[in-house]
Amino acid sequence: MTIKEEQKPYVSEAIIKRLLLSIILIIGITFLSCKKDNNNINDPIPTEIKAGYKFVKSPINGQDSLMVAIWYPTLDEESEYNYNTASTDLIVKGKVSYNASEINESHPVIIFSHGFSGGGIGSVEICEALARAGFYVFVPDHSDAVMSVRIQGQSNGTLDEALDYLNDNPFGNGENFGYRVSELQSVIEFVNSSSFKVDKSKIILGGHSMGGWTVMKVKEDGFHPTAMFFFSMGEFNWLYNQNRYFEASTFQNIDFPTAYFYGGAEYGQAISAGLGNVYAAYCFTHSPSPSYGLMVKQGNHFTYNSEAVAPGSFGSNVQIKSINDRLINFLNRHVKGQNVVVTNEPEDVIK
Repeated sequence: MTIKEEQKPYVSEAIIKRLLLSIILIIGITFLSCKKDNNNINDPIPTEIKAGYKFVKSPINGQDSLMVAIWYPTLDEESEYNYNTASTDLIVKGKVSYNASEINESHPVIIFSHGFSGGGIGSVEICEALARAGFYVFVPDHSDAVMSVRIQGQSNGTLDEALDYLNDNPFGNGENFGYRVSELQSVIEFVNSSSFKVDKSKIILGGHSMGGWTVMKVKEDGFHPTAMFFFSMGEFNWLYNQNRYFEASTFQNIDFPTAYFYGGAEYGQAISAGLGNVYAAYCFTHSPSPSYGLMVKQGNHFTYNSEAVAPGSFGSNVQIKSINDRLINFLNRHVKGQNVVVTNEPEDVIK
């Protein structure tokens, strides 16, 4: 053995294996640590959808003349917002992110027709909630003869004056209100041609009072919505004139989900008048499944409106929450396909 061989250190095979194992463990731990850090960076930060709001002019008959209020989902922060001043000199108040950025994904669309004189900002508490639930909501200012509130500009009458107008100008077959149908059809065209982040295959129609008649006429003219909901449609016409907006065959031909809201106070009025039931019950009875008859406890015909629009009849926070919860459940189940229960209220009926 040479002197060089004698000075060469000896390392056993067992020691080498232990060293290699240690190196592998260190590399593995480092890799997992880096991966965890990367996941923390790339994972989306939990966010809550807020309500965005803007208003635009929608083309109708070749003119930019129809004002449309739009609520939509956003991630921008909300703040207190004054929409406009009503004919009552009260301000329509809400909480939104004005002119907010859109979320970069498509959402279902609701096109809503307000009741006679109500205005596009007549039910802001409901529209805001729908936006926070992931829906776009388009509501035009219909060209009614009396407007208790407008998206922009001056109102030209109170709710009482609107009721006086309807008393002096009976609804009849609705021929004098056909402008509403044309206006809503123009909003549908506007939505379908727009660049908003909307799912154009999922368009829902909704209406309050005469707005319910308006959306049903749009359906009769050939538009096929994904679903429809109604707030006390035609209850005044039924209560005071014993006339129905639509007969049984109109509802029997429906082939999409429907929800009919009505007020508990309206029900009491119908019973006292000897009518036996509200018009919503007739609509529900003749509508195919899935359909819902949804009562608003102690609700009247204007429970769906903001305080500024109907100072003596507007919906309380409890009533509005009840409406919003069941309406959003209805839409989530039958438009978004979620497995949710629409209602547990004992007064409600379902088929």
